[in-house]
Amino acid sequence: MTHGALVGAKLRTTTLAGLIVLCILAIGFYETSHVQYASHIQMVKTLFQSIVWEAFPFIVIGVALSALIDSFVGANGLSAFLSDSLSGRLTAGVLGLFLPVCDCGTIPVARTMRRKGVGESVVFTFALGTPTVNLVALLSTFAAFHQQWSWVLWRAGGAFVIAIVAGLVVRFGEDALTEKWEVDAHPRTKRRGWTAWRHAADHSVGELFAVGPFFVASALLAAVAQGLWPMQVVTGFTQHSVWSILLLMSLGSVLSLCSEADAFVAASLTTLFSPGAVMAFMLAGQLTDLRNLLLMPQVFSKRTVTVGLTTAFILIFACALLVNQVSTGGWV
Repeated sequence: MTHGALVGAKLRTTTLAGLIVLCILAIGFYETSHVQYASHIQMVKTLFQSIVWEAFPFIVIGVALSALIDSFVGANGLSAFLSDSLSGRLTAGVLGLFLPVCDCGTIPVARTMRRKGVGESVVFTFALGTPTVNLVALLSTFAAFHQQWSWVLWRAGGAFVIAIVAGLVVRFGEDALTEKWEVDAHPRTKRRGWTAWRHAADHSVGELFAVGPFFVASALLAAVAQGLWPMQVVTGFTQHSVWSILLLMSLGSVLSLCSEADAFVAASLTTLFSPGAVMAFMLAGQLTDLRNLLLMPQVFSKRTVTVGLTTAFILIFACALLVNQVSTGGWV
């Protein structure tokens, strides 16, 4: 596919450049630090393994769902269900309630949606909202914050609105995109019985090899970034509401935790940071994280990723300010 080839070349270059930059930062850090080199290497190794083992099951779930959709759902039916309309976008925004996958797992499903003819901006809404507007993620948030529904509602509502608005922003200019997906217009009646299941298995293998390398690269970048993150910087901004929001947004993006686990980390930060900053940590960790930065170009055009994630970043900051206003009576 032309789109995949173009994106693959761009991502390989981006990944290599990112690793080079991180290596340079590592050298500078080790030269000025009194901590032994081996301890940092072990930390990065441990973090990398934990990220991979934590997210890989959801990759597999996403690949399996992608294969089932590709084999048993017709292109006309899916594109009509997720149409370029308000109802179609609202449906895309809440599909996560029925698909228990994190941001990694949404990518294979999103790729199949694009092949089935669903519009790019609608699929972007799905990919952005699903990891957070997700039954498992919301239940873990409820448990992490000691059965406080306000955190669940803020998180789900914020992610849903951000996904819808970002999708609408991406929609402007979508018709002018030069990178197009080849739509699979074959009706599902052409594949039946063993043939359909064989196609599903082949599709699963193909998707796993297409997404897998970029998932591993994003996990490595996240692990290296976490291993080098200067935690003394975190404690230095706890008393400043605006800067603490930006800090926790950055921290959430770097950590790239799965939506099923990040609420417990966020809950531990409530004694140090404002409610808005903690909410920004959870939202940014799923909407604008490092894994999305590397995996989304496997589905979307460069313009969609740039405009969509920038819009999401701005809206997350605005949502955090609103949470502070409602919770503490002040915008900052």
